[in-house]
Amino acid sequence: MKDLVIITNNPKIKEKFDELKIDFAENLSDVYSKSRDLVHQNWKLVSHPLAGSVKPAQNPYRSIILAPAKKLDFYSLNTIENAIQKLNQFNKNHKMREYSQKIKEDYQVIDLTLINSALKN
Repeated sequence: MKDLVIITNNPKIKEKFDELKIDFAENLSDVYSKSRDLVHQNWKLVSHPLAGSVKPAQNPYRSIILAPAKKLDFYSLNTIENAIQKLNQFNKNHKMREYSQKIKEDYQVIDLTLINSALKN
């Protein structure tokens, strides 16, 4: 498990998983682009970038787990590219909302729960 990296913009992930390598991103788009960059460097997705029932840009927090791979994982590449397309499409068609601190914390907990679940598998 120590070989894993989590790309996230969720402060709760950073607090909870201090034993894992965390790459903290500024925003949602950066989470996806940093993950794609790692996939191009022979990392593979452990968690799905569109996990959960919340649309990509509805939850302003996202965490993606990756693990080292021996070669380019085309499934991971296709998956992250599709997720980026969905995020871009959603951003183009919808205005980003401003959320209260309470709602932001709720979204952080949702993301944390998804990552906890992925790490248990």
